[in-house]
Amino acid sequence: MAAVNPASSEKGYLRDYYREQRQKLCEDVERKKALDIEIQTRLLMSREYRAADTVLLYMARPFEIATSLILHAALSNHKTVGLPVCLDDGKMIFCKVESVAKLVPGKFGILEPPSQSEEIIPDEKTLCVYPALCCDMRGVRLGFGGGYYDRCLSGFEGVKAALCYADSVIPTTDSFTRYM
Repeated sequence: MAAVNPASSEKGYLRDYYREQRQKLCEDVERKKALDIEIQTRLLMSREYRAADTVLLYMARPFEIATSLILHAALSNHKTVGLPVCLDDGKMIFCKVESVAKLVPGKFGILEPPSQSEEIIPDEKTLCVYPALCCDMRGVRLGFGGGYYDRCLSGFEGVKAALCYADSVIPTTDSFTRYM
């Protein structure tokens, strides 16, 4: 993959470039599936996952890195698991998953816990796994443009893990960070 020109590292340019790269990857279903399994397995083997009492995840859309292995493993490992619920005011909270079978379509058609589910209040033993279109080596991420995670995770005290494909990790540059 061609390197991103740091002089062109505007948020819009980066988002367009990496969306195009992600679309190309999604066309190769088997390769994407293999990469998604590898990424999830690495996360499940991490000390951050093992140390977490609570794991906050997302339900992946087709162009995002899958999280189903992590979801099922965390439930099997008796961790508290939360999924996002998008509210009408543009904010997002995480609610407890009791059972995958009880998830319902939410605001954007993405599966989420039912409305009566308990809200999760994160602490320092919480691992939040969230999607990234691209990120730099320090974990500064560019998301898909809604800003939900940015608003929700401001002040988050746990461990954050942005799931990102290796070819979507770019060298840290001042111009990249300036636009994040």
